[in-house]
Amino acid sequence: MIKKFRAGMVWLSKILSRQGLYPFLEGEFSQIPEGARVLNVGAGGVIGEKLDAHVRARSLEVVSIDIDSARGPDIVGDISDHDFGGQRFGAVVMAEVLEHIRTPEKAIQAAHAVLGPGGVLILSTPFIFPIHDRPHDYYRFTRYGLEWLLRDFSGVTVSERNSWAEAINVLGVRLIKEKNPLCRLAAPLIVLLALAMAPVAMILGAVVRTDFITSGYVARAVK
Repeated sequence: MIKKFRAGMVWLSKILSRQGLYPFLEGEFSQIPEGARVLNVGAGGVIGEKLDAHVRARSLEVVSIDIDSARGPDIVGDISDHDFGGQRFGAVVMAEVLEHIRTPEKAIQAAHAVLGPGGVLILSTPFIFPIHDRPHDYYRFTRYGLEWLLRDFSGVTVSERNSWAEAINVLGVRLIKEKNPLCRLAAPLIVLLALAMAPVAMILGAVVRTDFITSGYVARAVK
């Protein structure tokens, strides 16, 4: 029972901390042309499952690349220096992974190189967000940093994925992932409080508008 409760809290914490991310990805995945080849940077997880749903519905061909073989990628490696041998893709998905790549500028350049003309890079990355997947959490990016990294693309759109109030509200929920006993004890209560405060945060963010704070950014860039 305790394990099920904790698993439920972990699931809920992910929903809260990824606020605004999944609707963006669903919208972008739905626009990938039927039968297109897609490079997914990072394998498995909820994002991989959401992409797989579109694979089945529209006959997409997905190739995944990840440095961790345990995630079951098609290619074990780093997009920054992998030789794709002239392969081209209609879309590259780089969702919640750029912060974990040691050479992010090279990764963006590699994504640009493997996209065919008119191909789309679908990108998301944290800004104000707790450290995660230690010790492989290296960077945080502002809107302006992302625009610089994406300078070789055209039609670049970078947006906040939630409001300042929502970003503040979800900061504590990631304590559910910490191993410290006190964190593990307090985290479920913090997750439930954040859930209760979510409507208030949504209203505050809508009334008092500013792009000063956000949990992260979502971006679409066309080659």
